Amino acid sequence: MYFYLMKKYTIILFVVFSVHFNDSIGQINALTETGDKVQLFKDGTWKYTDDKTEEPNKVIKLNPIKFDRSIKNDFLVKSTRVKMGVWVNSKKWTFSKEKPEESAEYTFKYKDGDLYAMFITEELNIPLESLKKIALDNAKEAAPDIKLTHEEYRIVNGKKILTLEMTGTIQGIKFTYFGYYYTNENSTIQLITYTGEKLMQEYKDEAANLLNGLVEL
Repeated sequence: MYFYLMKKYTIILFVVFSVHFNDSIGQINALTETGDKVQLFKDGTWKYTDDKTEEPNKVIKLNPIKFDRSIKNDFLVKSTRVKMGVWVNSKKWTFSKEKPEESAEYTFKYKDGDLYAMFITEELNIPLESLKKIALDNAKEAAPDIKLTHEEYRIVNGKKILTLEMTGTIQGIKFTYFGYYYTNENSTIQLITYTGEKLMQEYKDEAANLLNGLVEL
């Protein structure tokens, strides 16, 4: 399946009170353990009834600063699927190539702390405006309480990039995702860093340096 923000986790949806089944439309209205209102359907799907993460009419602003890769990012990790790559600082990051059936082509690990990243590559074109919704929908599969905390466009190494920051809970752990999303005629790219919510501020510069290594080849 396309566009996973992390490897899938099993999520248990706790219904804490006021569960009501509506026979006319085949759904259950319920609350999660975090207090979000959801609708559960007979086919096993669900959705938020008050979805604050999706604002279809919101204009995403362009950051006036231009972002370029650091000269310390000395090693180019090339995709074998698409003509994209990531320049990394080999003194600070390790990486591994994932199996062909995995959605992430490469995963990365910061050597000096609990900061991780994944490079997801697909051979199809999706408009950036649609990619935001896809990213949020798939993030909810791993973390139903996901919240979009920041979004903007950036010019990174000469390319227009969608930047998203999200926070959500997976198996009781609060995670923050800070990622770049890019599409061209032949590919769609997600380069996403992630760590614990409280740790992201500590590692934000290192995460940004990795993200700014994203280049079109």
